Amino acid sequence: MTMTDSALIKAPRKTVIVTLAAIALITVAIVPPDYATSEHSLMPPGIGYLLGTNDLGQSVLAGLVRAAPMSIAISLAAGGGATGLAVCAAGLIALAGRRSGQGLLGLIDLLQIVPSVLILLLIASWYQPDFLGIVIVLIFTTWHDDVRVLRALMERENNRDSTRMARQMGASQVWCLRYHIVPGLRGPLKALYAQNCLQAGMRAAGLGFLGLTDPRLLTWGRMMNDGLDYLHGVAAFWLLLPPLGMMSIFFFGLFTMGGPPETGLLSDLQPEIADD
Repeated sequence: MTMTDSALIKAPRKTVIVTLAAIALITVAIVPPDYATSEHSLMPPGIGYLLGTNDLGQSVLAGLVRAAPMSIAISLAAGGGATGLAVCAAGLIALAGRRSGQGLLGLIDLLQIVPSVLILLLIASWYQPDFLGIVIVLIFTTWHDDVRVLRALMERENNRDSTRMARQMGASQVWCLRYHIVPGLRGPLKALYAQNCLQAGMRAAGLGFLGLTDPRLLTWGRMMNDGLDYLHGVAAFWLLLPPLGMMSIFFFGLFTMGGPPETGLLSDLQPEIADD
């Protein structure tokens, strides 16, 4: 079996897994499990409560399931928004003239100097954002990190023979950008999207862990924050480890979503590195 045949077999399998995961998340979002309080507070894992209960008598397992849609949605939405904004900025620099493009890149460099994590913490501690607020703040504190990488990749696609031929035939720069340059970035964009989702998910989990998000917004990070009071007790094992495990599984999935290194972002940058 060739590598092409193996890739064709793995592609439908990945599609099925993603589809089933999406159906499960939608079902949980529409019909969430019971997360009511009870008198069984801080119960260890057992038959009645497979993962134990918190200090309010709520099932930890039910909390993990209810927190999954929000935790995953924040990561995917913020990662997609940051990637899309970076693509737009890189495309604007590519369409601009040389002097204008250099000026825009200078502005991007200034944004990268600003400590984005500090700004994120200040904004979150100021008004404890909800779902939409977290997504917006994460987008505008991470999008500029990928602009230079995308601009370099667009330059590579812009110098290909097919793109030059299209320009010689009278195609505009916008047309070349849409039909020649951006389609050639599918592999790197997939890797960048997975990377941005991973970064956004970690930052969102950190905000929840520090208690800097809306208390009504149930996420895996927020569940860990609720268990901090019992950090030095035995209850920490079922209050902190389950949400930590769920985040680790999700982040590992994002890490592998971009594909193996030989087909991901690094391989697309190697020609430029070799030319230098």
